Amino acid sequence: MEKYWQIEKVNLKYHIPLHILVCVLLLGVSPLLMGVANLSAEDTAKVLERYTALIGIVMLTPVFLPEQDKNLRELVSARYTDCAAVYLVRILGNVLVLVCFLGIYIVMLRLNQCSFPAVKYFLGTLAEMLFFGGLGLGFYGLTDHLVAGYMAAMVYYISAIGIRSTNPFLKLFYPFSMSAGSYTEKYFLFAGAVVLMAAGVYLRCRRK
Repeated sequence: MEKYWQIEKVNLKYHIPLHILVCVLLLGVSPLLMGVANLSAEDTAKVLERYTALIGIVMLTPVFLPEQDKNLRELVSARYTDCAAVYLVRILGNVLVLVCFLGIYIVMLRLNQCSFPAVKYFLGTLAEMLFFGGLGLGFYGLTDHLVAGYMAAMVYYISAIGIRSTNPFLKLFYPFSMSAGSYTEKYFLFAGAVVLMAAGVYLRCRRK
């Protein structure tokens, strides 16, 4: 257990402070970009799904970034700790950061008199965050290029904005379903996130 804690300490100290700062800035400026007071459940869902969920891309896509240097990647692969364990610890740590940010944001919306089912919207937004981040992570593992991971997640996001929830290509994985009055898609998004992140880790560990 101690070795896993050491991995996360290094992650927190050296690898993700900049990403945490980006998330703070994105969430901090949201009151300036959109209304976050006295919102209905539908409008609250739009804020959470179309804006807040984007920090999932920021926190999860660059999990492999420290090993972009091939020499460092070989060092990680050669250590007694399996490379998959290193990546999984980072992913879990970053997910915990997302949970904290989302929880604080949900509380802020409540304090601003927004009317919505807090637990349901928290879990639904988290599933979307994980899916977007998992999509970026999966493509990063596939291509070995961070930009490709970011682009894959953003292209999906932009495409979903322009496509109706009933579109057969995105129906089960439509990311903005809460604002459309449906929650079933969130279960598929969560399952998809798990598969994408597992695939990304697998592909990355196979890459020499």
